[in-house]
Amino acid sequence: MSNRIEYKYKTQADFEFGQLSSVLEWCKSNCGERWGYFVLSPSGREAGSYEFCFADERDLINFILWKK
Repeated sequence: MSNRIEYKYKTQADFEFGQLSSVLEWCKSNCGERWGYFVLSPSGREAGSYEFCFADERDLINFILWKK
C-alpha cells in the first residue's frame, strides 16, 4: 500500500530564483482541493522547473491562468 497521492491534472512551470514561495502561497490560498508539486530542476542562475499537480481541474485551470 502506498501513501503517494495520484493527481489527475498536471502542468509544468518554470520560475526564477525566489519566485516559488509566492506561487506556493497562491496555491494554499486559492486551490479548493488537494495539490502538490515536484522539483524537476531547482532554480539557481537559471529558472527552476517544477511540476504542479492538482486533484481538481478547476484548480489547474485557475493556476494556468494566474501564472500567465
